[in-house]
Amino acid sequence: MSLVTLAQARAHCRVDPDYPAEQLAGYIAGASAAAQDYLNRAVFPDTESLQAARAGYSLAVGGAADARRTALTAADAIAGYEARCAAKRIAEVVHEEALRAADRALHGIVANDAIQSAVLLTVGHLFANRSGVVIGASSIELDLGVKALLRPHRRVMMP
Repeated sequence: MSLVTLAQARAHCRVDPDYPAEQLAGYIAGASAAAQDYLNRAVFPDTESLQAARAGYSLAVGGAADARRTALTAADAIAGYEARCAAKRIAEVVHEEALRAADRALHGIVANDAIQSAVLLTVGHLFANRSGVVIGASSIELDLGVKALLRPHRRVMMP
């Protein structure tokens, strides 16, 4: 799901309409994923999408539990101790990931101007800096950058 449109990204990066859409689409997808990862919650384009995700929470949690039980039962049938333990560990990890995904949707948020601005800032950064290394330039993080825009909406999770 894209939190900003291709047209918004084109305007933000000040590129011509014939600039490859695939390249900007990758930046948009990466920036949207990074914002959601930082927020520890899913971001939805509208209230209806958020409500639909929340409505599916019980089904997602139940499905995760059913899949875990099935995987653990199958693991018990494995003859070797190490292989059986590995299969059980995989079942637990898959279960934890499914619960985490469901939890992110349950605590989701509708995209707002701050989130969209943070995504656009990240898209602009990815567009301007196409390499992991910058030679001959110094840089600083802006006080009013991506984290400052996202922090008020972040779901802080304690261990």
